[in-house]
Amino acid sequence: MTSIGIDFGTTNSVAALYGSSGAEVISIGEPPAEWEELGGYSRLLPSVVNVDDAGHLRFGWDAKLTTSGRRFEAVKRLLKEDEVVNAGDHDFLVEEVAASIFRHIRSRVVANGIDFDSAVITVPSNSRGLARYRTKVCAGLGEIEPIALLNEPTAAAMAFTLRHLRADQSILVFDFGGGTLDVTVLEARDGVFFEQASKGIPQLGGMDFDAAIMRAIAEDVPGSEQWTPEQKARVRLEIEKAKIRLSAGNIDETVIVVEGAISGYRLTLPRFNEITRHLVERSGSAIEAVMRDLRMGPGDVDALLLVGGTSKVPSVRQFAAEKVGREPEPGVDPMTAIAEGAAIAAAILDGRLDNHDFFVSTEHALGTIALDVQARGLAFATVIPRNQKLPARQTEIFYPIFDGQESVMVQVVEGDPDKDLNHPDNQILTEFEVPIDPPRPVDQAGFELTYTYDTDGLLHIEAKDMATGEALTDAVTVSFRGARDGGELVSMAGKVRSMVDSGKLDDSAASAASTVQDPRSADLLSKARTRVIPFLDDSGAQPLIELCGALESAGPEKRESLQDQLERELRKYSYLF
Repeated sequence: MTSIGIDFGTTNSVAALYGSSGAEVISIGEPPAEWEELGGYSRLLPSVVNVDDAGHLRFGWDAKLTTSGRRFEAVKRLLKEDEVVNAGDHDFLVEEVAASIFRHIRSRVVANGIDFDSAVITVPSNSRGLARYRTKVCAGLGEIEPIALLNEPTAAAMAFTLRHLRADQSILVFDFGGGTLDVTVLEARDGVFFEQASKGIPQLGGMDFDAAIMRAIAEDVPGSEQWTPEQKARVRLEIEKAKIRLSAGNIDETVIVVEGAISGYRLTLPRFNEITRHLVERSGSAIEAVMRDLRMGPGDVDALLLVGGTSKVPSVRQFAAEKVGREPEPGVDPMTAIAEGAAIAAAILDGRLDNHDFFVSTEHALGTIALDVQARGLAFATVIPRNQKLPARQTEIFYPIFDGQESVMVQVVEGDPDKDLNHPDNQILTEFEVPIDPPRPVDQAGFELTYTYDTDGLLHIEAKDMATGEALTDAVTVSFRGARDGGELVSMAGKVRSMVDSGKLDDSAASAASTVQDPRSADLLSKARTRVIPFLDDSGAQPLIELCGALESAGPEKRESLQDQLERELRKYSYLF
């Protein structure tokens, strides 16, 4: 079995393989010489898609260095809430763009002679259920089965500890990438990794450093307001290279090639630090929050691990070291450690590393909105707290407000109980009605809400009557699809690959499930034909098409066996449900 880990990054993606000598990074990028000279950029694939006027897509370095057309960057940021992105006359669902990046990553790994169809995919520890779910779907659409979603700081810690064998230790991972910041404290005990606390800033990263430098240059260079989009794109690329050169630690100044400035723009390290100081200082709030949660002070952790490209900036490294009270650990590649850790996790899951394990925890609390009698107002009532180990199952008891109330509207909330309900961090995921039957006095009408949250980011909710123990509603599953439903996913897949032309989905196939009388067969056929088959290539789809046809025509004596067989096959694609 091939153990592959993929760091699906905001600005760059990295793939790694766990082999006989441990985790090894796969060279999936093809940068020009001027970028490769900056150090190891053949290992990185820019998470960029470029769309030209005709709607043709380019990926990776080709897309990053093309200054014309519409360029999609930071797609991982868009997965948090955006639905559609525009490129001239062409509209694309965000999932389409992200899926195309995953497909390109797969093609680059295969070009290295490594055939695979599954991988551990990393996500920011502060990402919400919606972003996690959409990442999982996009990987599947990109023909990579996500066998697990692993928090990036946990992956980095795994890569570090397996290379630097030490006694049990606590590790603070400061993961400052291109678009997000995560700060996580983990405990490594007997080869098992436990996340203790995590805090993130989802809109802070190297892209913001580049934007700040861009603003400073625009203020200093006459005529910058006349720059065309193509000229701005070229300057942004030069800024990124200048940032990398200044972060290498062997120069104090560099020159940025700027449109309209004959001698370029001279950027010194002190000026760079001045321009970006507010961003560096902003990162400190995440460190403080995590250490406050764990009642830690400077020097209380055993190791400080800096990962992510932005952590290579000298002022960032110094700031983090001062906040944590410990110097950063040497010998860690900030750009590849996360992918290496994901490959290690894949090896753990496939049984090749049976003396190690890992656990993840929630970064956001999950609960509902309830009346706080003492505060005389509505409040965030926590069911599963922040920093709870996953999978988690918690039950809390709630009551209606009035005697004789016939039902209660339950709103499921994800966020921070310490903040006002209307704060942007608190998001209502779904709502449903719990009947009180028969209506009765408040003290006799209590009901239990049980939240079960799994490692894939799926939340299952049950409501039971305290008096009778009977379920009050059908179980509710919050799959974090956002506005997406099965029909929209099928429609999206149709834009990526023509379903009708390939014979995978025609009118008769789409409606066939409704003609089957057996409920289990109807459900399995519907899942197969509307949620799985449209996303597969011909070789993967054909066995399922044949199995569906056999089940549809089977008599009672063969039906159960075929149902079991189809159900087993569909489990491989559970990320699409």
